[in-house]
Amino acid sequence: MTSQAALYVASADDVHGARLRVAGRPVAFRTLVAAVRAGVERVGVPSVLRSADFEAALATSPKARAALVWLDDPDALPAEPTLLLPAAALVPAGALARLLNAAPGAVLAESLAADAPVIGADVDLLEQVRGPLRSGAPLGDALSHILKERDLESVTTGESWYVRVSGPRTAAEAERRLYGDLGSPIDTRLDVELHRRLSRPVSRTAVSLGISPNWITIASGVVGLAAAAVFALGTPAALVVGLLVYVVAVVLDHADGEVARLTLTESAFGEWLDAVVDTIVHTTLALALGFAARHLSGGGLPAGVVAAFGILVGGFIGKIWPPAPSTATRNLLDRLTSRDGFYAMLTLFVLLGVFRRTLLPSLMLIVAAGTHLYWLSRTLVLIARRT
Repeated sequence: MTSQAALYVASADDVHGARLRVAGRPVAFRTLVAAVRAGVERVGVPSVLRSADFEAALATSPKARAALVWLDDPDALPAEPTLLLPAAALVPAGALARLLNAAPGAVLAESLAADAPVIGADVDLLEQVRGPLRSGAPLGDALSHILKERDLESVTTGESWYVRVSGPRTAAEAERRLYGDLGSPIDTRLDVELHRRLSRPVSRTAVSLGISPNWITIASGVVGLAAAAVFALGTPAALVVGLLVYVVAVVLDHADGEVARLTLTESAFGEWLDAVVDTIVHTTLALALGFAARHLSGGGLPAGVVAAFGILVGGFIGKIWPPAPSTATRNLLDRLTSRDGFYAMLTLFVLLGVFRRTLLPSLMLIVAAGTHLYWLSRTLVLIARRT
């Protein structure tokens, strides 16, 4: 697998294009982020792209700073296969990852029509362009000539976009594509159609203001606890408002990951914090539903306590043995106990709280049984796989 990349300037105008902002950061920084997210360990950048805006973006991302080497350093790029990336173009990290795993001497098919190709260069090709790479001289014509001379394999990655940024219109198109690519493999249809639509403006604002993803995670937790407090009031109106407040918490929970991916600030601590906050919120919500059920029907609080304990244990088990990494490969139990399943339960609780209060204790019994069935089943499967 290719482990190093270099940004190049295809034409003199690309210096301007590389400095335009996409999602609050210069395009060249976005290209650097995509390369690192794809698995590149070292990214060479010509000093012609150095600017106060680029340096400020680097200051917010330790991972980006660690990967970057300035190409005016003679030892910046060892003689090894290198991914050549146009500094004024954006490509999904997934597409770059596929090219990194291809044999050296391949070109990204989606980039061929733009006169600024993405090339997985072998050592000979790297040596041919090393001089212009160091100086930041335009390389577009030279690479076009090389592509005609050499029979490079055209790699189609299945990714549907490549945007060369030259002005405000193409910058806006690149930003639209970038935000559309920020989803998670575990996103459900509800996530795509509701949460991601609402979280993108939040993410844009957070990036522009320099708000870290961990602070957004904490905000999500605060809002989630506020939703639990509203539910616990136990009136029909409070149930409806509590559900809406919970939606806000979920939107923030989606935004923290988007900001982390946009700014290359994912961390083990952030992942841990997100899991802890999520577990606390859902545990507290289950307990709040028990109080609401007792207020509305006279029963259901003991089941709420039992359900809260089940969610707490389930969160711990889920951290030890996470569910499948995509919705397509998750089993029925994981799907029922997903966020969508929790939504369905909350919605049913609200409907019963408004129209059939006497059924709330029965619902809480089902919820309590389900939370314990989840963690017990996962534990048994985990034990079976280890023996």
